[in-house]
Amino acid sequence: MKRAAYILMLMTVILSCKKEGLTMSYSSADISGKPEEHMVLAGFAARDGLSDGIHLPLFTHCMVVGDGSQKVCIISNDLMEISPAIADTMLTMISERSGLPKENILMHCIHTHSAPRSGGASNFTGGTNRAWKDRMVETVVSNAVSTIEAKGKSFTMEIGKGSSNINGNRCEKTGPVDHSVYVARFLQKGKPVVSIVNYACHPVSMGPGSYLLSSDYPGVAARYLQEAWGGEVFQLSGAQGNIDPAEGPKKVDYTERIGKQLADDIKDMEFSKVQSKGLLRLVNNTVDLPYQIDKVTPEAVIRHADSLAASAKTSFPRFAHDVMGWKEEILERFRAGEVPSKLRYHLHGVNLDGVVFFFSDGEPFCEYQMEARDAFPGTTIFFAGYTNGQNSYLPSEHAYKVRKGYEYEIEQMHVYIKAPYPLSDRMPSVYREGVIDTIRETIQQ
Repeated sequence: MKRAAYILMLMTVILSCKKEGLTMSYSSADISGKPEEHMVLAGFAARDGLSDGIHLPLFTHCMVVGDGSQKVCIISNDLMEISPAIADTMLTMISERSGLPKENILMHCIHTHSAPRSGGASNFTGGTNRAWKDRMVETVVSNAVSTIEAKGKSFTMEIGKGSSNINGNRCEKTGPVDHSVYVARFLQKGKPVVSIVNYACHPVSMGPGSYLLSSDYPGVAARYLQEAWGGEVFQLSGAQGNIDPAEGPKKVDYTERIGKQLADDIKDMEFSKVQSKGLLRLVNNTVDLPYQIDKVTPEAVIRHADSLAASAKTSFPRFAHDVMGWKEEILERFRAGEVPSKLRYHLHGVNLDGVVFFFSDGEPFCEYQMEARDAFPGTTIFFAGYTNGQNSYLPSEHAYKVRKGYEYEIEQMHVYIKAPYPLSDRMPSVYREGVIDTIRETIQQ
């Protein structure tokens, strides 16, 4: 009897120590404008009018995964961008309402250029976008809070890899491009609840001549994939800083065509089941990217602005005017206090049962995700930019060497993101090292 009691006690201890599987909750909500609203759309300087309709509705998607002791919240919005300040406000609101630590919330935007602007004068009191922005913020926050607070349910995860050639290098015809498509499918009781498509291609197929709200080709692809797979589908836009639709921005018929092509390319892909381990790990890191000078000073900003306005070749007709506006804003920051001489970037890794989801702010070039996957050939890595509010381009070493065709990303984009100076050609190695280190830490058991 004593032996039997001992065995029973030992089995009870073993079972009580067994790691439970992960749980997941998911929900989405509409963040479109109203049909009668006419707003400033983001992304194309060549647009000179307000929106005039809706091609596809815009959604916020929220997935929360937990292991019993912690939760990680992943949000993907059908928007072009949210500024770091607005993103921080939204993350704070979600954290305060739900109790989830802010560092456990990752908010991504797919970067569609057919969504309303969430910053600028149109969002001031009385502006065309103000009512929409207030609704959008509340909807994203409320949807996330309710998903965090919902009781998670066990799930199985399947992963698949395919390819699609709807994308191409937007700066040089034979430049680097990544055609790979990664998909993670989350099932409960054997039925898909949500699938995540990870692909690198700017959602700009509806060009500056279009004034329709739209999630662009990702929304079209999702429509077809939902029919094929069941459940909902959303995108995590990959390292697409140098990647556009292969035929460039056009109109809605092109968007419909390439969205369907993407869906056709991957709808019959083979999925493999991920072994349930109960593993959930979150890693949050930062990396400081160097500017072209070691110390940014007011005098250096003035010299640079005067030289850039006089000599830069650009397609922006108001570029010289924009440079002077940039100079005054940076000098005003100096008058208010110290301006950092490096650009801080935030890198995040989430390990779900051995599958890695990597997130970065900004617009990395495709080479970074290709190098990351090559560095860890035994690990499936989803790579997403546009996270938690930063929108700077991150050119590759190749871009800095070629330069021709990449002038905007290397020498001019700092004017429009209000960085105090252009990034250095030493930046790619620093950023790549940060990416690799973060993924390595995320993988380590």
